[in-house]
This record gives sequence, structure tokens and C-alpha cells, in this order.
Amino acid sequence: MNQLVDHYLLYRVRAKRDAEAFGRLYDQYVTSIYRFVYLKVPTREIAEDVTSETFLRFWQAVLDSQDILNIRAYLYRIARNLVVDYYRKQESTEPISGSVTFSDENTSTDHEGELSDRSRHVRLIEARADLQIVLDRIGRLKEDYQDVLKLRLIDGLAFGDIAKIIGKSAGNVRVIYHRALKALDALDPTP
Repeated sequence: MNQLVDHYLLYRVRAKRDAEAFGRLYDQYVTSIYRFVYLKVPTREIAEDVTSETFLRFWQAVLDSQDILNIRAYLYRIARNLVVDYYRKQESTEPISGSVTFSDENTSTDHEGELSDRSRHVRLIEARADLQIVLDRIGRLKEDYQDVLKLRLIDGLAFGDIAKIIGKSAGNVRVIYHRALKALDALDPTP
């Protein structure tokens, strides 16, 4: 059902240059695209620039009437290519790992049965630290393994969508995913 709505919005953007429809597509995907990029580039500013460029290129592709079958996969593919371009320009092949921060929302209200602000804050800090440990370990794997694990585990994408993003078959993505999990398990826990 979600893809049906996406394609309707895509039609509105293409046929009528409907900025509101584009805005709805942007709102739906900007967080996941930003997170994907942020985990691959060294600074927040660069992640914001790459994310912005991703949506500019998407807008242009829609107006150029390019065939877009899966909007999510198309956006991820643009973002992935822009990250590659960024590192080519930097003459570096290794992404620099940055610290991961996510905003903490709605901690001021305290209802019966909910965590207190202090407990919530402690859990958020622990979750960030755990996520950073996992990301550091994933960062020690080869790039294909990193991409598939992040897209599957962090963004929750299906194997078919990941296949479209990285330009491989869904079966190949499944194999990469399972090999990446084995390689992650085999890593020494200390860097």
C-alpha cells in the first residue's frame, strides 16, 4: 500500500510539479537516507549536504521522467553513489567512523509505568554506546558487508530493496548478509 501512495505522489510531482507531493516523499524518506549517509561520512555537515544533494538529484530525475519503480531503493542508490563520489574526491577509500547521536524526545513527561527522565537518559546513553560498538565492529568489515548489514539491520530494508540499491541480485544480497554476519561473529571484540 505504501508503494501505491509513493507512486501516486511521484505521478503528482512528475505531471503537475506538485511541491507538496514532493515534500511528502521527502518527509517520508529523509530520516532514513540521512542516517544511512551519516553512518558513512565523517561529519554531520557532510551528511546533511549529501542528503540534500540526494533529494535534489531525485527531484531532477523525476522531472526528467526517469523510470523509478521503487522510490526508497532509488534514493538509497543515489545516496550511496554520492558517498562514493565524496570519498573519491577526498582520495580516500576508507570511510571515517564518526560518533552516533540521535535526539532524545519526550523525556519531560512522566506517566505512571513510564521511565523517569534520569532512567531514560541513562538507557539512551547505554544504547548509543552499544550502537557505537556495533558500528565500529561493522566498520572493520569489507564495504559490501558493511552496506548490506547497515541497510538490513539499521534501516530494516528487505533483501530485494537492498539488491536494487547496491546493484546485485536478491540471492546474492542474502549470501553477502549471511557471510557478513559470520565475519562479524569471527571478529576479535577488541579493535
